[in-house]
Amino acid sequence: MELKYITTKEEAKDFVRFGTAVYRGNPYFRDSMSDIVKMFLDHKTAYLKNGEIHPFFILDQGRIVLRAAYVLNYKMKDILMISFFEAERGAQDAVELMMARGKILAAAKECKRMVVGLDAHLNYGVGFLASHFDVAPCFGLPYTHAYYLDYFKGWTEYRFTSFLADIEQFHLAQERGILARLGKKGYTFRRADFRNLPGEIKIYTDLNNACFQNHLWWADRTYEEDYELFYPFRWLIRGENLILAEKDGVPIGFMLWYPDFNQLIAPGREIGLATLLKSKMGFPRRMDRIKIAEIGVRPECQGTGVVIGLFDQLYRLVRGRYRYCEAGWVEENNTKSKGLGLHWEGNGCQEYKKYKAFEMPL
Repeated sequence: MELKYITTKEEAKDFVRFGTAVYRGNPYFRDSMSDIVKMFLDHKTAYLKNGEIHPFFILDQGRIVLRAAYVLNYKMKDILMISFFEAERGAQDAVELMMARGKILAAAKECKRMVVGLDAHLNYGVGFLASHFDVAPCFGLPYTHAYYLDYFKGWTEYRFTSFLADIEQFHLAQERGILARLGKKGYTFRRADFRNLPGEIKIYTDLNNACFQNHLWWADRTYEEDYELFYPFRWLIRGENLILAEKDGVPIGFMLWYPDFNQLIAPGREIGLATLLKSKMGFPRRMDRIKIAEIGVRPECQGTGVVIGLFDQLYRLVRGRYRYCEAGWVEENNTKSKGLGLHWEGNGCQEYKKYKAFEMPL
């Protein structure tokens, strides 16, 4: 068994290929990570101005059985992340080697914790799938093998859930009083104007950094990092996909959502030109699901009903266009977000897919 760091372009290509090869023949897998992985391997991300990546294979008699990357974010100096993990079944020995070498690197970098299942940042991906392995993932959510969970038994588990709502059953009738008060108190809502993409991304980044300071494993983002995340999707998403809440003209909250583009992607494939063409040529009728990726409200404005206002704006946009809404993920200790989903159980909303990530103190 050998751990080999990636040093050549051909090895980088093999790293990417292995990430899809382990799902060969699986009808539910959709490739949502290869573009992000390539961005890191090619060092074409602003993230690495404030961090570092050490991608590697583990080989068994010359054959790749595991790939991952040790990632450091200098804004979370006490954590060594094991990101972009994929492995064959029965690779426990390879996992043990990965952990042993990770502990050595963590000690050299003075890290206090090791986290598996966090792909460099929450905005890129977090968690291994822990339920619904017979369902294709919604765009932006991970699909991973069930046996990955067995590799990290004994680690501290962090659990996440998504919520699924039937838009035809969903309504906000009981929230009308809250919605009326929002307007009287100077709260307004608007769609982003992507003709000024840099300016709107700046607002998005500032809100992210203000809203998520107390979130598990959060690290502040830069404008450049978020711009490079949005830019490739500029032809697929519209201003309506980023709803901004303002108080007296000042941004104080947001909701990011988009259609489930995975419904346009064949098993094992990734989003690309074909997806764009389908989305522009009438294929949106095949998409009956949307994904809420993020909801955030500045701490000083939480409890004002702004979140209800954001959902009201979304409902107005998607009613009659889509049937289902998947929101997630929500960390199990986030009682406010989880409680909101449960509050709407009678309106066609329910807990749905489960995910897990793992942490080990060092």
